[in-house]
Amino acid sequence: MLLNNLIIGIPKEIKQNEKRVSIIPNDVKLLIDNNIKVYIESNAGIDAGFNNEEYIKNGGIICNDKNELYNISSIIVKVKEPQPEEYKYITEKHIILAFFHFAGVSGLLEAMIKNKTTCIAYETIQLNNIYPILSKMSKIAGEQSIIQGLKFINNNNNINITIIGGGNVGRAAAIKCKELNYNNITILEKDINKIEILKKENLNVIEINDDELKKYISNSNIIIGCIYNTGKEAVKLITNELLDLMQDNSIFVDIAIDQGGMTEQSRPTTIDDPIINYKNIKLYCVPNIPSVIPNEASIELSKSIIPYLINLLNLYTKIISGINIFNGNIIHNSLL
Repeated sequence: MLLNNLIIGIPKEIKQNEKRVSIIPNDVKLLIDNNIKVYIESNAGIDAGFNNEEYIKNGGIICNDKNELYNISSIIVKVKEPQPEEYKYITEKHIILAFFHFAGVSGLLEAMIKNKTTCIAYETIQLNNIYPILSKMSKIAGEQSIIQGLKFINNNNNINITIIGGGNVGRAAAIKCKELNYNNITILEKDINKIEILKKENLNVIEINDDELKKYISNSNIIIGCIYNTGKEAVKLITNELLDLMQDNSIFVDIAIDQGGMTEQSRPTTIDDPIINYKNIKLYCVPNIPSVIPNEASIELSKSIIPYLINLLNLYTKIISGINIFNGNIIHNSLL
């Protein structure tokens, strides 16, 4: 029913400091070549380095008004979750694709249910136990976590780095640390299979337990928290008691902030104002870290989204695991 009217709308992101765009001009052409109309809100890609003329050249149609874009389009392709100012545009006719992270955004789930919207969350789409869209942004987030964290450390020469979680984010962070010639890097992970894989890549990884967690938190200058639990709220693994063990002037980079954060002090911050000061330590809690490099991140995101859009007629069978809400009804287990 919803798929008979294949008109895609790409709105300009309005979440604070979100500079990415969901689909880049070259990939718009791929959609046009597959007989799918694409409307783009004016200047939707400008912060990522893509202007209106590039979209027009590739067959896109520019809309100057957000309301018009939503009225025309049946499928809305975003980067981040709809903001409260956008709720009024969203109706039961819409399929919306985005990083929703319902567990970390108060009121969003209720709004989408009220509007009877069909929501497809990139972060819960799985194929063969891989997150094909999330993994692209996870890699960038992991790499940027250490780059951003280093900005707030006084002595960058001889530091200890601990990464909590050995998934895509943690692995990317560890590899970037090695590329930057840091050697005192430890990944804490509980999954035995992941531990074995990481060891084969010559990464220093140990099985996490309470004693090891306390030891490494006490001895680290930079701690990167990146445990992901599909679609669910992040576990507050790092209590205030553990934060109190951190060294003076150290930093905790909480990449799980999209899902509510890993520490008892975590709350979303922004790229312009990224730090929470707690006693003598810092917490970096930016929920859209990839937006610090919007051009590269937009290209990678678009590349990962586009296969699904080209195959819209098979939408529900191809990304069924990503559908969190269908016509206002919760269907993903993580939200039940």
